Amino acid sequence: MERILQLHEDFYYRLKREKAVINSLSAEGIEILDGFIEQVDLVHRFYKEKYKNDSKRIVLCGINPGRRGAGKTGIPFIDFKSASDLLTDVNQNDMENSAQFIMSIIEEIGEQEFFDHVYMTNISWYGFTKKDKNLNYYKLPLPLQKVFTASFIEEMDILQPAMIVPVSKEVEKTLKKMVKDGELKFQVADRLPHPYYSSIKTNEASCRKMYMDLIRGFGSEQKAFV
Repeated sequence: MERILQLHEDFYYRLKREKAVINSLSAEGIEILDGFIEQVDLVHRFYKEKYKNDSKRIVLCGINPGRRGAGKTGIPFIDFKSASDLLTDVNQNDMENSAQFIMSIIEEIGEQEFFDHVYMTNISWYGFTKKDKNLNYYKLPLPLQKVFTASFIEEMDILQPAMIVPVSKEVEKTLKKMVKDGELKFQVADRLPHPYYSSIKTNEASCRKMYMDLIRGFGSEQKAFV
């Protein structure tokens, strides 16, 4: 996991050094959420504790960090309230609905069981804001979209996942294009509903079942081959 974190850290500092991408974003009024860099010690600790087993995992692949959740913590799908629940000596209550839905799945499955079988990431490790609102990678100017998604391919090459599960329509579209272009060599499953959509009360029960069925089904399959 250290290689993955170093990959994303190096990417950020290379952008800062070379400036062309940063200047292009600035010209559009776009800023990068750099919670990963600000909280890099917390992120390293999280990955060391939660992904300590060398397991074959499925990947839940989101869009990119948002300013209220992973954009603050630097940990995909995890807000500060979730980080406080999962790690000792973290005591912050900032929360975001998508992250709280994912945390409820972690709690129901069981923390160790979840992280032994599931790896969480975003197709762009960095999120964006424009006029103080979240901006997703697929809304970036076209030449810049691939700049922020290319490292995902390298991340998967390091991880060697059992399969990748997109959790939004746009991520599914991007992943399938990567496969079609021969860039991504791992199975892409049908998408799950986005965690924010899943957190809405009228959707929560049906979406929860979809997440639980997928993760528990994979866990049972893995145990059958142990």
